[in-house]
Amino acid sequence: LTPALLFGAGRAGALMARSANREPKAGVKPVGFLDEDRAHRGSSVAGLPVFGGLDRLEEAVRRTGARMLLITMPNASGEAVRRVMDRALEAGLTVRIVPPVYELLDAGRSPTRPREVRLADLLTRQQSTVHAAGVADAIQGQVVMITGAGGSIGSELARQVYGFHPSRLILVDRAESPLYMIQRELELRALDGRGQGELSVHMANVASRPVVSRLIGETKPDVIFHAAACKHVPMMEEHPSEGVQVNVGGTMTVLSAAMDAGVPRFVLVSTDKAVEPSSVMGATKRIAEWLVAAAAIRTGRPYVAVRFGNVLGSAGSVLPIFQSQLENGEAITITHSEMSRYFMTIQEAGWLILDAAAIGRPGDLFVLDMGEPVKIVDMVRDLIRLSGRDIDSVPIRFTGLRPGEKLHEKLYYETEQVEQTDVDKILRVMDARPPEDIEERAGRLLQLAYGDRDDELRTLLFESVAPGPPVGDEALTLDGTDGQMTRRAAAATMDPVPVASNA
Repeated sequence: LTPALLFGAGRAGALMARSANREPKAGVKPVGFLDEDRAHRGSSVAGLPVFGGLDRLEEAVRRTGARMLLITMPNASGEAVRRVMDRALEAGLTVRIVPPVYELLDAGRSPTRPREVRLADLLTRQQSTVHAAGVADAIQGQVVMITGAGGSIGSELARQVYGFHPSRLILVDRAESPLYMIQRELELRALDGRGQGELSVHMANVASRPVVSRLIGETKPDVIFHAAACKHVPMMEEHPSEGVQVNVGGTMTVLSAAMDAGVPRFVLVSTDKAVEPSSVMGATKRIAEWLVAAAAIRTGRPYVAVRFGNVLGSAGSVLPIFQSQLENGEAITITHSEMSRYFMTIQEAGWLILDAAAIGRPGDLFVLDMGEPVKIVDMVRDLIRLSGRDIDSVPIRFTGLRPGEKLHEKLYYETEQVEQTDVDKILRVMDARPPEDIEERAGRLLQLAYGDRDDELRTLLFESVAPGPPVGDEALTLDGTDGQMTRRAAAATMDPVPVASNA
């Protein structure tokens, strides 16, 4: 058995100590505690002495012969975890951690099974563990639809929503394999009691008006989480028509069908790249935010958007790429030494999106409090250290910014005023009204997107999200389901939505 000190003499630490003593198979023998709370110093927890804070680490190691440090603070901030880990590694100890609260809340995890420290443990802030009032009422026994359900955010929303026991959970995605995988996962969760409700799986393109209108009209969801989007910045720079068709046309399609079916609640998953957008992806998501706000004004229903930064480990994100490069012995490639991004865990993002759905008022634009931005190069160095390798042993190569990328992202415009909501870490943009002609702007963009006129599309897209009115006084939209183009004046509505060619 490995003698181990436990950092954190609270409830989780005591539980870990007692469990390890009862279960020799854990391979750990607790020998004492460390805790920064001076009230614990000199006391005993679970029959073990509390030596003091980190300043007593070397003394505790000398007296106990400890070879491991278990961090038993399941709701600790990344800063706290980093500080403890650094000192433990300097002392030559192996470091393990009790899973954070958002993992412990999953009934399939045990607080008595420590694991290796992960990058997410070092980057996260202290996270809320209590949902906003009304989340259960908004989901339990309700019909819930999630578009983009096979993606990183969509699948996490599906897991969390399913745990609230909706009467029916409708999963929509055009990617076959990811959709099948989340379906299988939820079916297994139902077997062990971690989810409940009828599962309905539909492979569909959200930009296809006939398909989406029929699906929403027949199922009549009580709430729609619209997470389907093209999200990869450099890819969308190369394929702006696809980005507009999905991010703008898809949002219009789902919103139009939701309004027609009387869907009470709608939540758009947005991005910090919608703020002062420099990329096609960001500009299309800014248009999508405005479209949701316009639909809320028209209906008076709580149709809202939730804007946040990067999520750790999401499909197509930098972290899996860095990990692959590290495992393969390659140089780690970073676009710029000063690049920074906001990060949060997928679980926390899903948690707060549900909270936003519960507190949303018509037209609300929420911004998640992401904490401080993280320099990408610092994140890579943490990743190298966590792998057990010396930072200087892994080459880092800077490749230059890619098309559409910024050095730093913002969570809201300088002209936007934000206020704290009643829910921790959720901010509300005050007076987030859309341009009066937003549907016309979207219609002109869709005409170019379905005409495969990328150069004109890119120009008009950035004109459409810039301050002031867009070029032109008439809207070109695709009317009906036959793909015919009609020209309409500024009285356009969201109803005319194009049919996706790959539906």
